[in-house]
Amino acid sequence: MPFKSDKQKRWMHANKPEMAKKWEKKYQQGGKLNGPSHDKGGIPIEVEGGEYVIKKDSVNPETEPILEEINKTGKLKYQCGGKIPVYDARKRKGGK
Repeated sequence: MPFKSDKQKRWMHANKPEMAKKWEKKYQQGGKLNGPSHDKGGIPIEVEGGEYVIKKDSVNPETEPILEEINKTGKLKYQCGGKIPVYDARKRKGGK
């Protein structure tokens, strides 16, 4: 998570240094969060206007590479053309 201001950054480093370090190292560039589920307290986060949060059920081994690509480049891999591989739902882990 990006800090909203220098004041917030100073406060976080003074009061929650471990969380502040994580924010600076990882979350400013986006990515998958690891932690407890909502019923166990979740992860307290701050987001900026314009950021998008995706529900946990939508993130899986098939969608994660797409989400990482969007986060990294701001677009889908095939947005500018290219061969799209055929997806076979029968090969999905746990599929029938």
